[in-house]
Amino acid sequence: MKRLKRHGDGDAPGGTLTVVRALAFVEFIELLEFSHLRFDPPTHGSTSTLVGSQEWKRQIEDETAQPGSVYVCTTLDALHHAVLAPEHAELKIDMPSESRVRLRTLSRRRPPAAEQPCVRVDLQALIRRVLVPASAPAHLFDLVRHVVMTRLWVEVGRVPSGR
Repeated sequence: MKRLKRHGDGDAPGGTLTVVRALAFVEFIELLEFSHLRFDPPTHGSTSTLVGSQEWKRQIEDETAQPGSVYVCTTLDALHHAVLAPEHAELKIDMPSESRVRLRTLSRRRPPAAEQPCVRVDLQALIRRVLVPASAPAHLFDLVRHVVMTRLWVEVGRVPSGR
C-alpha cells in the first residue's frame, strides 16, 4: 500500500489531506469531457433521500490497481470547493474511517430513478495530479498524459511499484 502525503501546509486540519479515486479509463475521459463524476447509485428500492455516494481513499493499494485504471489525486479541501451539489440536493463529505473519505448527495425531493447519479465539478480546482498504475502499458500512460495536458496542466505520473 502506498500512503499518500499531505499536500501543502493548509490552515484547516485535514483540509490538505491528499485523497485519491480510481476511475476506469472511460469514466476518466468522461470526467475530463463533461466535468462530472459518477456516483454509485443507492441500493435498489432504497427509500432514503440518498441520490448517490462515492468513496475516495487516502492510499493506493498496489495489489488492487487495475492496469486500465486512472487515479485522480486531490485534497479534502479541493473536494469541498470543486464538487458542486445538484439542484435540489446537498453534498455531504465525511471520513467514515482514517483511510476513506465519502461523498454523498442527499436530495430534498425524490430524484428520478432512471438518471445516472453524478455531480458537476470544477476540474481546475479538483484535479491536483493524475497517476497511472505501474503495470499499465506505456501507450496508455502516453495517452493519459496527452489528454490531461491538453485539458489541464497537472502532473501525470506512474503509481510507484511497491515491489
